[in-house]
Amino acid sequence: MKINFNDLREINVSNMNGGNGNVRSKMFMNDDCKIIRAVLDPNSSMGKHVQKNNEFIYVLSGRAKVIINGEEELLNQGDVHYCPFGSTHEIINDFNEDLVLLDITVEK
Repeated sequence: MKINFNDLREINVSNMNGGNGNVRSKMFMNDDCKIIRAVLDPNSSMGKHVQKNNEFIYVLSGRAKVIINGEEELLNQGDVHYCPFGSTHEIINDFNEDLVLLDITVEK
């Protein structure tokens, strides 16, 4: 099945999960998965939260700081962050460019 993000409506979320700034996203969802193209503006973040499913985050462009279970990771373009069910993580863009992510969550 083809998913064209250009055809999906963009939504803006301020202070996602208690984070800072703005996240713009286009989302595909069904009973099996969520596939999200998200853009975090500079100095924005997705706040700390417990992962309810297995999640994979691919960095399309920009850089991210991820804190997973208290450990910090730096992600660059082309890197993938895996956050397994039950883990706690947050994503921070404290750089001067947009952070563009492809987020794939597989329902448990």
